[in-house]
Amino acid sequence: MMHNFVKFILNLFTALLAFAAIVQGQVSDSDIETKLWDAIGGKKNWEDARYFMFSCVGREDESFAQGERKYLWDKKTGSCRFEGITTDDEAAIVLFNTKTAEGTVYINGVKLDNPRTTADVIAEVSDEFEKDAYLLFLPTALCGGQASYTVTGEKLVGTQRLVVINIKNPKTSFETPVEGQLYVDLQTGQAKRWRASNNTNHFTISGFKDIGGGLVLPTRFTGSDASTSITYPIAAALVNIEEQKFIKP
Repeated sequence: MMHNFVKFILNLFTALLAFAAIVQGQVSDSDIETKLWDAIGGKKNWEDARYFMFSCVGREDESFAQGERKYLWDKKTGSCRFEGITTDDEAAIVLFNTKTAEGTVYINGVKLDNPRTTADVIAEVSDEFEKDAYLLFLPTALCGGQASYTVTGEKLVGTQRLVVINIKNPKTSFETPVEGQLYVDLQTGQAKRWRASNNTNHFTISGFKDIGGGLVLPTRFTGSDASTSITYPIAAALVNIEEQKFIKP
């Protein structure tokens, strides 16, 4: 009889521990998501922000533009202005929409009249935008109804203990699908490392900057291969942008 009672108590204790672990996991997941948003200024500030100006330098796969690529972007409408130097050393201004992939192209101040060539350039610049926006706005990847994530555990990186989150979002607010592992400092909520599912390399994340509108975003990404460095010399959330910037070169 005593043996059965002790066995019952042990089973009950084990069940309580399992239940506590599940509850703790649920609380932890929610807490991590909240910390992620708080670290960049809050989900509401991101949702309310509309206009962004940013530039990007780096990436090994530069195919259309070289050097610094500059953007003005209306997150609400998708209107975007791109300025840069092509790999053929020509000055390009592309006024397009990230949602519709329609727009106009100016090379060395002259508007392209060929619809096919224009469409090809806009497609290339849209690809540039998605790749450049991908890292700058990465901490906002949980935004949207299609985003999902799971907390897979903790990992010691150097002297930091980081929480590992598997994130998948096929439709972010910056148009680029995101899928991979985000390593987060649970104390601050800041993202510290990113490993995309389709890439064996990972990025160390740093250079957090107050870009205005209550938002703080990372501006420096260093690849694990030691040869890749992507930076954002300009990163700002703006209250207003002159509409003609999206219409005239």
